[in-house]
Amino acid sequence: MSVVTTPSVLLRSFNYSETSQILRFYTLDLGLIGVMAKGVRRGSFQGRSSLNTFSRGDLTVYVKSTRDLQTFKEFNIREGGQSLGRDVLRFTAASVLAELVLTHAESEPGREIFECLTKGLKKLENVESEGVGLSLLSEGWLLVSLLGYKPQLDACVKCKDRIGTTERVQFDFEYGGIVCSNCSNNMSGSLEDCSLFEELRALLNGSRETPVRDIRSHLQLLNDFTLYHITGSKGLRSFRFFTSLMSFESRSFSNDDDPGFLTGEDIE
Repeated sequence: MSVVTTPSVLLRSFNYSETSQILRFYTLDLGLIGVMAKGVRRGSFQGRSSLNTFSRGDLTVYVKSTRDLQTFKEFNIREGGQSLGRDVLRFTAASVLAELVLTHAESEPGREIFECLTKGLKKLENVESEGVGLSLLSEGWLLVSLLGYKPQLDACVKCKDRIGTTERVQFDFEYGGIVCSNCSNNMSGSLEDCSLFEELRALLNGSRETPVRDIRSHLQLLNDFTLYHITGSKGLRSFRFFTSLMSFESRSFSNDDDPGFLTGEDIE
């Protein structure tokens, strides 16, 4: 058994007993891990900062390779994530990023995934309310790409021909990219204006100033893509909830409210 201290993000927590919790962290040095944290529910974590979902800091654990759950020692919190927990739209957008990692990330260290996740959460905390949807798109697609599922947008995935900016195209989820009008003749579904994929290409290239004309179409594409390639038939519960919120104004939680509808069984 060894003692490891590593930068970490708390993605999920379960109450295990009256005093203990099971915690899921994504860490810089250990990847995705589960931790048994005994006594953390007793007296507000014995006077220390509470363990809020999306807290970031330095986790210290006792690690044994044969265990599914490592043993918690301490979590030195640098950023508590309270601003996400007080706003349902931001919290749900952050839950989408967390659920992507929980669903597909492995228990191997991934610096790029860790940095993308932490930067994405920070961005969702600070962006104006009207920019939450676009922020989720940009950070979500970057995370999907780092998980190994970047869509192909530069040429038709079937004939490999370059696609003009004014051409109407279709997205083939099986091949993971766009299909030109000639190759889409035998496919079901309607052709899309190529401008949708020009906007997506800019998002994938890391542009933070990408003008997106139809947020809902982009959210649907991201949802369908993750459904096909990452989550299978199950889908992301947090994504479904986020899209349902897009037609409503974001509301705030008081400190006593619990937005935990996405922190327990809903995020797997």
